[in-house]
Amino acid sequence: MFKKLRNRIIIITMAVTTVVLVLSGVLIMVFSSTMRPEPRPEPDFSMPNPALYDSQELKDFIKNDRKEGSERLLVTLLCVGAIIEVATFLIVYFTSQKIVEPVKDSYDKQKLFIANASHELKTPLAVIQANMEALDISKENEKWKSNIEDEISHANKLVLDLLQLAKMDAGNIEKGAIEDINLKAEIEKRIEMFKPKFTGSISLKDSSDNKTIKLPKQDLLQVLDILLDNATKYGDKKISILLDKNGFAVTNDGATISKEDQEKIFDRFYQADKSKDGSGLGLAIAKALCEHNKWQINCESSKSLTKFIVTFLGN
Repeated sequence: MFKKLRNRIIIITMAVTTVVLVLSGVLIMVFSSTMRPEPRPEPDFSMPNPALYDSQELKDFIKNDRKEGSERLLVTLLCVGAIIEVATFLIVYFTSQKIVEPVKDSYDKQKLFIANASHELKTPLAVIQANMEALDISKENEKWKSNIEDEISHANKLVLDLLQLAKMDAGNIEKGAIEDINLKAEIEKRIEMFKPKFTGSISLKDSSDNKTIKLPKQDLLQVLDILLDNATKYGDKKISILLDKNGFAVTNDGATISKEDQEKIFDRFYQADKSKDGSGLGLAIAKALCEHNKWQINCESSKSLTKFIVTFLGN
């Protein structure tokens, strides 16, 4: 990520420098070609051959001299421009690393804190959950126990999501084992799992040619679960899944996502609708998993429909 940021700084700086140099060179060449030469003195008829002042040979000499001057000026401008470009590149290359280093250090410390905090929180949450399940609570207090268990489950999921993102950032997560997957059958299983959470209908349309596909099953199912969970949360009456040979798309009706929100929807902790439950990490994890497997995930939203498209690049 920081290598991309440094490269972006270099590219932008070099582009601006090149534009300025090109414009400056063009202006210099234009002004030099439009400048009128100083008027020649009147012929001195006392000289032996005053007709030489108006001879064709003299006109050709002046013309060639101007042409050679313009060519020398152009070569000089190109050489100076090349030297400036090289010097600018070297300066920006070494200084951009210094600019990015403080941001990188801060980000690394943040990642380390999230990883350590998530790891440390897993054990006490597991102990609390186990003790809550072991408690013998009267029926009138059962609802309080249920509320506590729900919040513990939510906290557990948040901790596991943070831990997974921290591992991805650190590069400590390996790509899932590639298996032959009957994607249609797996999606049908997921639909049955999510039906109790959604009051509307969930449908599948399969236009793929292959019955099986070689993909990391664990990563694929996690992305699918995240998108289906998101659809059941924000959908109204209908969720549809379209499967083809290049990937799949999950579409739900209901509120649309604005263009501004679509640009940020995959950011961590970002939620377009703050009234809904959730940590804002699901789509960030889906994006990270897709990038980890070199897939592509996009969001489209208009006319009360929101669609998330996953494309298996290179498959």
